[in-house]
Amino acid sequence: MSETGRVEDPLQDPSVRYRCYHPAEALVAEGHDCTVVAAATFYENPLLKHDVYVFHRPNMARANFASVLAGLRKLGATLIADYDDLIFGDEELALVSSAVKNGTLTEEKAIVAFKSNLAGLRQFDKVTVSTEPLAARAREFNPDAQVCCAPNVIPESILSIQRANQTPFLKRSATNIGYFAGTRSHDKDFPIVEAALHRVLCENPHFNLLVVGPVVMPRSLAALPNVNTAPVVNFLRLPSLMSMCSSVIAPLEASKFNDCKSRVKFLEAAIGGCRLIASPIPDMQAIGEDRLTLATSTDDWYEALSAPLAPEARIELAKRNFAFLENTSYNDALKSLAGLK
Repeated sequence: MSETGRVEDPLQDPSVRYRCYHPAEALVAEGHDCTVVAAATFYENPLLKHDVYVFHRPNMARANFASVLAGLRKLGATLIADYDDLIFGDEELALVSSAVKNGTLTEEKAIVAFKSNLAGLRQFDKVTVSTEPLAARAREFNPDAQVCCAPNVIPESILSIQRANQTPFLKRSATNIGYFAGTRSHDKDFPIVEAALHRVLCENPHFNLLVVGPVVMPRSLAALPNVNTAPVVNFLRLPSLMSMCSSVIAPLEASKFNDCKSRVKFLEAAIGGCRLIASPIPDMQAIGEDRLTLATSTDDWYEALSAPLAPEARIELAKRNFAFLENTSYNDALKSLAGLK
């Protein structure tokens, strides 16, 4: 069950895909019965047939929240809260959230939202999260809970298609760079790499930058002839679009909020067979520098962007990274917490 705003089509919500649909697919393949439902639908007409309920981003402000949880506990169900972003906590954390920095929420509304989400977290004694820093935050604010890290993964349904199409190994120009922003929440992140990108693209007019999504383009880059933009695409089309690039970038502003973010950009890059150059958030560091390139300073970004991988080296990296996707499981932690092992 997910607190998604896309009630009619929750599959289009990236957070719901990674935290609900992907693990559900793997569980169904093992013989379990799984249902994915939006919170707005679930609380109006709760499903009472399951043994385990995973509440993705539970919010105490939801009508019937407390009564539904009480009813499920009375039936003996196992209840788990799940998080893939730092959306709970005190005022300090609320004020550094991307929603505040990008103007999606006012400071006052963000504080209320974090407080309500925190109250929701404290209703659970079992919690799954997408990263270790997020696990530490969950333990900080709910110290009596059993917290497990269940990293984001790519399901076999997607892997099989890209495996059959050989997407990671498709030929592409070594000098094509991509930036794929699914939402406007990255407006504060792009400036981190702006100076390095501008220098690289000016010094190397045969390099090309493709920016996909609703991110605001800095004027210095938008004016360059070797920069192209495209609107956000359906997630099913993303791998083929990324396969046009040899390198993709994932800059993130340093903050307590971003420290808790996950490896999704690496997963997407690996499906497309791209080298990822990323800010060194902990979950990217956990992947390992043999699979991606971490950039801390403007000089780091410049050096990485100026040195594209040779085609043979990119293919070898793509093989390693695709194998990593095939061998990473979300459900080990979830099944352990739910008592399914």
